[in-house]
Amino acid sequence: MNESLSPKKFAERAQKAYQEGNFQEAVQDFEAAAKAYQAQGQMILAAEMWNNCSVALVQLGNGEEALRMVEPTLSLFREHGDLKRLGIAYGNLAAGLEACGRYAEAQEAYLQSAEYLEKSGDTELRLHALKALSQLQLKQGKQLQALATFQSALEGTSRLSLQQRLLKKLFQIPWKFLPK
Repeated sequence: MNESLSPKKFAERAQKAYQEGNFQEAVQDFEAAAKAYQAQGQMILAAEMWNNCSVALVQLGNGEEALRMVEPTLSLFREHGDLKRLGIAYGNLAAGLEACGRYAEAQEAYLQSAEYLEKSGDTELRLHALKALSQLQLKQGKQLQALATFQSALEGTSRLSLQQRLLKKLFQIPWKFLPK
């Protein structure tokens, strides 16, 4: 690893490695970027890199280490009032908890993620958080809850793909047959 690289260059290399599926390399470069940003006093950017590192660790199946990376960032984002990054961090926390089999805690974290992302105005990322929650609920055999979560995610989103718009229409059909 070349220690003379800037934090931004480490982050770019890490992102490229992640996109190519080289998760171990991504972890190393995200960690290097985080440490370099910390050395420069750029704590928000460092926390963002620790979050990215946690995502790569989940891909490697190392949920416990992912949790260790993401948990300290929550308070930093909260203190700075950065609702979008806080929502993303809660989503990353949820993924780490899910990887550790801590499903009840993961559900709570996904809900927190969706709430902060909604407050930040990022409906697309909110949709992503609620879809992940819905998938977790399906994994747990909670089909009706998963369906309701996914329907809620679609209802709160203005820009939907064609497939998502079709699903939204399909979800409305059963309600038309219920007595008023």
